Amino acid sequence: MSAEEAVSLVSSNQSDALQQYAKLMYARTELASGCTLVILSPITVTTNILLLTAIFKDPLKYFKKPTSYFIVGLSGADLLCGLFVEPIFAAHYFGRYFEASEKFQAISQTLFLLVSIIATASLNASFIMVLMLSVVQFIAIEYPYRYKTWIKKKFVLPSVLITWVYFTIFSLLPLFGFDQVLFFKLNLTMHSTLIAVVLAIIQILTYRAFRGHSRHQKFKRLASSFSSPSHSDSPQNGNTRKFLTKKRGRGLDRNFIIMTFYLSAILLFSALPHIGVFYIFLYKQSQTLEEELIVNVLLRVTDLLLFVKVAADAFIFAWRLPSYRKSLDFLITGKVPELETGV
Repeated sequence: MSAEEAVSLVSSNQSDALQQYAKLMYARTELASGCTLVILSPITVTTNILLLTAIFKDPLKYFKKPTSYFIVGLSGADLLCGLFVEPIFAAHYFGRYFEASEKFQAISQTLFLLVSIIATASLNASFIMVLMLSVVQFIAIEYPYRYKTWIKKKFVLPSVLITWVYFTIFSLLPLFGFDQVLFFKLNLTMHSTLIAVVLAIIQILTYRAFRGHSRHQKFKRLASSFSSPSHSDSPQNGNTRKFLTKKRGRGLDRNFIIMTFYLSAILLFSALPHIGVFYIFLYKQSQTLEEELIVNVLLRVTDLLLFVKVAADAFIFAWRLPSYRKSLDFLITGKVPELETGV
């Protein structure tokens, strides 16, 4: 054997070993992803069924506002992911890792492609729902006198339906022969990136407006307490129930605004890494097998961040909305919550 042949054989062996290592590492990443999705799926399904039940039954009449349709749209998107996308993704990953039969892998691959359509439509719709909630909260703070004029059921409900119809049609494009790479690029640019940027801007504006509104209200209460304490907004100077209801209403509005902040924060936290990695995946040609491995592993990891966001949404509602907790408590125990001094 010549020296050139020996070097070629060694290089070939090294390349084969590197490819085997890359396949093993990616397979382990898929296995970890599958295990995580198996945990997230029942949590997502259970919490969103509870949320939707509380909203639709609405035993204490807390969810009569038009913004509840945005919450239904968001929870519905999360429920679809938990019910269909996460289990089938997990089964697909397990089948590949444990080298299941060819028939099983063929079926799981087909189902994987089908639920990928659901995942694209649901995740995009959930992003839009959070964006719309943020816009509504900005209007409520910055333009309170126009809020009831602009934010009505006849505007909100069609917006939710149009959003779902649009993203469903868009997600079906690859089934009709649309170029897969171009589809990914359009979805990444037109939807994920644009929504994330607009949401970040809206949140900054909302935060500034919220701080200004809070300072203004604090100053008004302070000035009122010094100028005319006999007419202050207190239960001794009026109907106690009316006072407490008004105070609780202010608290609920504040809780809703803070809840929207958290929803937006977790969306941006989960979406931005995925967007960045996906840009690298689509536009940068990997120079080595190691680079390709790193990008593909990061794609799987950032996918999981999106599914963690899907699972966390309902917990944010339960954490930040006392009205939801009270409705859920009433549905479970049948006890009507007592009038409180605030939320």
